[in-house]
Amino acid sequence: MAQSRKKAASKGFDPEELLNFLRQDELDYPAGAKKFGKDALPLLSDLIEGSDENLSMKAAYLVGYIDDDRVGDILKNAAEKGSSTIRIAAAFGAQKRPPEVAEAILSKSLEDNNPSVVKFAMRSVSSMKLGKNLKSKIDHISKHFLDEDIKKSAKDMMKKIK
Repeated sequence: MAQSRKKAASKGFDPEELLNFLRQDELDYPAGAKKFGKDALPLLSDLIEGSDENLSMKAAYLVGYIDDDRVGDILKNAAEKGSSTIRIAAAFGAQKRPPEVAEAILSKSLEDNNPSVVKFAMRSVSSMKLGKNLKSKIDHISKHFLDEDIKKSAKDMMKKIK
């Protein structure tokens, strides 16, 4: 992470300022994305994989608001490997990506075992109208997911897809 901070400082944004931003209780993610931008992505990626759960989650949400081609890979990685709060942030952040990128992220999120992650992924699928593209995953959830509320939501979504 120290190397990411040095690179960030050399590009003109202050990594300490980013860390202070992320440590606030309430964040304006769109404003933060505009202020720190794509130059912050290497440091944010490191933070997502770090041990500070709260910082990791906020970094994942912030990444979702940044407009850059690398964001899809960062969120896909977060959807696969992060804690449940980070995986939720990845599913949420997918909504702000182009459909083909969002689909790759949400495909991973729909395979998750955590009901909250799947719930957010289904919301993102619905809001982006990607149900037809992810129909097999949603159908699987509607038949096999352990949480009955999630199962019912998936069944309802399947009715709308057909």
